[in-house]
Amino acid sequence: MRNIEIVAYTQQDLKRLLADEQFWAQPQLPITKRRAISSLSNPRAVDSDTVLITALSKGQLIAYIGILPDVLRSNDQQTMRFGWTTTWWVETESTNKLSAAMVMFAALKKYPKRIAGSNPSKEAERAWVATKLFRECARFDRSYFIMAPPPSLRFFSPPIRWTIGAKNRMIFDRKLGKHGLEIRTVGAFDEPFESFVNTRAIRDPLARDTAYWNWVLNFPWMSTSPEDEAAQKSYAFSVFAKDFRQIPLLVFRHGAVIAFLVMTLREGRLTLKYADYDLCDTADVATALQVAVADINPWLFICPDSELSAMLKRLFPFYLARHSKSSAIYAVNGLPLSVGWHPHWGSGDKIFT
Repeated sequence: MRNIEIVAYTQQDLKRLLADEQFWAQPQLPITKRRAISSLSNPRAVDSDTVLITALSKGQLIAYIGILPDVLRSNDQQTMRFGWTTTWWVETESTNKLSAAMVMFAALKKYPKRIAGSNPSKEAERAWVATKLFRECARFDRSYFIMAPPPSLRFFSPPIRWTIGAKNRMIFDRKLGKHGLEIRTVGAFDEPFESFVNTRAIRDPLARDTAYWNWVLNFPWMSTSPEDEAAQKSYAFSVFAKDFRQIPLLVFRHGAVIAFLVMTLREGRLTLKYADYDLCDTADVATALQVAVADINPWLFICPDSELSAMLKRLFPFYLARHSKSSAIYAVNGLPLSVGWHPHWGSGDKIFT
C-alpha cells in the first residue's frame, strides 16, 4: 500500500480551499462549496478539527471519509468533542480496496475513541461490526407510508395523490380544533421556539439548542442548483436534488408548545428527521403530524419514530401501502454516546439531507 497517499483536511484547510478557485477543478476534493460553507459554519467545530480524509493513488481519488464535529454532554454537564462519520466511500473499480480501511483508521486516529455513525450503509455496518471496535447505541425502524404512486408513473400519480391528499385534509383539519392544536412553521427564531428548544437542550445529550438549529436550518447540504455540482465524478455524497426544502414545525396545544418537528421534502418524498416531544403527548403530536403530512401531500412519507409510526398506522385513513426498514446508530467503544429516550433519524449528518 506504499503507493497510497492519505490526505486529511481540517476546518482551516477548507477556509483556504474556498479562497482557491483553481482547486475546485481538481478531482481530489469530494465536497461541494455549499457543504464546505456549511462545515465552516458549524458552531461546534474548531479550526483544527479534521472534517475530510482522502486516499489517493497516482493522483487519483480512490477512497474518502467525511467527519462532522459535534459535542456530547454528560450528566454532570461536562462536554466531550467527537465526530460523526458522514460518507465512507471507496472506488469500486480500484484494486486498492484496503484504502477504505485506511481512511477509517485515519479517522479513528484523529478522533481516538470519539467516532460515531448514524444509519450507516449495509456495507459500512458489516465492516464496523467485523472490527469489533464499534457498539450499537440504538436501533429503530423507519416506516414508509406510500401515499400515492411514485412520480415516475406520471399518468397515475397526480390524480391519486390529489384524491388521497384531499380526503386526508378533509378528515384531519377538523381534528386540530377538536384537540386545541395548532401547527406553525418556524421562520424567525421567536420566543416560543427558543424557550422550548433551549429548555429541552439542557437534558439532551447532544445539546441541540438554538445555535445548533440556526446552523442546520440555514446551511443545509442539499443543493438544488446545478452550478453547485462538484467538477469531479467520484462524488458519493447525495447532495443534489431538483427539489428540496426543510420544514421545521412547532406544535401548540392550547397556546403552549408541545413538540418541535423537522421534516425534509425531497422530490416528493417527505421524511421526519427530528421529533422532540414528551411521550405523554404522542397522540396529539401524531394528530398534528397527520395534518402537516396531508397539507404537504407527498407521494411517500417516511417516519422513523416508532411511537408516532404506531399512531399513524392506526389513524391514517388513506395510504396505499406501508413497509419498514431497520436503522441503527453506532459509536466506537469508549465513547459514552447516548441518544436520549428515543433516537432521531436526523442524528449526525442525516439532519442536513
